[in-house]
Amino acid sequence: MRLFTTLLYFCIFGTGIILSEETVDEVKEFNKILAEEDGIVVLFTQPCCACTDCVEAEVLTGGMSQQLEDHLGLTVVRIKDPKLKARYGIKKVPALAYIRNNKTALYDGEFEYDTLYLWLQENRQPSTVDLDDTSFEHLTQAATGATTGDWLVIFHNGVCCKKRELIHLENVGIKLRNKVNVASVNTDKAPETADRFKITTCPEIIFFRHQKMYHFTLPEVNVKTLRNFAEGFYKNSKVERVPQPLSAFDKYVERTRDFFSADSYRLIISLYVIFISIAILTIIVVLKMFAAPTKPKSQ
Repeated sequence: MRLFTTLLYFCIFGTGIILSEETVDEVKEFNKILAEEDGIVVLFTQPCCACTDCVEAEVLTGGMSQQLEDHLGLTVVRIKDPKLKARYGIKKVPALAYIRNNKTALYDGEFEYDTLYLWLQENRQPSTVDLDDTSFEHLTQAATGATTGDWLVIFHNGVCCKKRELIHLENVGIKLRNKVNVASVNTDKAPETADRFKITTCPEIIFFRHQKMYHFTLPEVNVKTLRNFAEGFYKNSKVERVPQPLSAFDKYVERTRDFFSADSYRLIISLYVIFISIAILTIIVVLKMFAAPTKPKSQ
């Protein structure tokens, strides 16, 4: 039986077991749980009794932990370390995060049994999709009519995009489920897609609808602005035609152009080598022509 996992401190109504920071490295233990478990419910709180709402949230999640494990296969942990709160952009406690398939969603409802359980049950699968060069056009059909629906896509390189922005994206996906598809593209892993859409900033967010695309230009990226953009504010952005995916010939031309444009001296050296090769070949042919043996006279 897996019990409600408690990190660093355990305190309910002023009683319980207290573990010092020297005894438990909360960050290390949490990272270990992340590596070993797939579905994790994380309650962000603070040391005992300074926050009444935190105590109530701890009692609720602690009481739900066994049922969540038995019916949904989830592990419940409690976090108080400031570094872990900062990692997930937690500024107010209590807060609850749902981590599955390495994607995190933040709970924004009431800490009430039925409401929380239903939210966890309905969102067992992540709402966002990871796309790459192979899957982008196949799944989005952005250039061929978007029969799979509208898509809100964030392009990033895995460094510039903070975890908080990806959490916002996951939460937007939950809000827009069955209305708008939400996805992310790591441009380092999808260079052709990044080149196709001329991605120059990081992160960059584009809304795809009916073979047209709209760039997200609002100054702040959060659940509210992303949702408003996808639900209609995109009409205030410049509309652009979705470029067609590159053909095999286009890709060959692109690679050739990139090869020579990367270093201009490559072109000069290549032309020089070609010229020298032609000159040498010409000289050899001419010498063979003049050096052809004459037929000896018959006696």
